[in-house]
Amino acid sequence: MSDTDLFGVAARPQEKIRGGYPRPPGTGPAGETCGTCRNCIATGPRTRVYYKCKVIQFRWTHGPGTDIKKKTPACEMWQSR
Repeated sequence: MSDTDLFGVAARPQEKIRGGYPRPPGTGPAGETCGTCRNCIATGPRTRVYYKCKVIQFRWTHGPGTDIKKKTPACEMWQSR
């Protein structure tokens, strides 16, 4: 079996979904965190705040499975505020 699809394009391995992170944490700029990224947004009711990454908003589950921690090292999708 070859590593190409029906149209002869090289097949890419499927990326594993990592909770609420679009890329592996720690692959971004040194010294930066999710909390310093433009894509980190706060959601939730008035009494509780949950942080999520705007890059993967289409995958949000409205549960803890897609929450992120602000202190997590930044990923390669990090953008300056």
